[in-house]
Amino acid sequence: MKILLLGATGRTGNLVLEQALATGHQVNCLVRSPEKVKIKHEKLTVFQGDTQNKTDLAKALEGCEAIISTLNISRTSDFPWARLRTPKDFLSKTMTQLIDLASNHNIKRVVCL
Repeated sequence: MKILLLGATGRTGNLVLEQALATGHQVNCLVRSPEKVKIKHEKLTVFQGDTQNKTDLAKALEGCEAIISTLNISRTSDFPWARLRTPKDFLSKTMTQLIDLASNHNIKRVVCL
């Protein structure tokens, strides 16, 4: 199965990426900073872009059969009330784009953590 993984450079996303590749899946990752993806694998394709950008998402989604999102909002520290690093509507904006694109690409599996 070919999967689009969002959040691959985060703590959870990195683990999901390792497992997906270890079980033989092809994985497309859309990340802001490709150099943060430490895993190199023949079944991994890394796309640089913004998950809130529909064009970037569509490009990374080509040929995928499922989407896994481990995205979360980011804060300036681990303190729960620290200032946001990401926009406050980051997740809802990304999901709005994904739902529209998923139906256009006939994707019926979307997993969000």
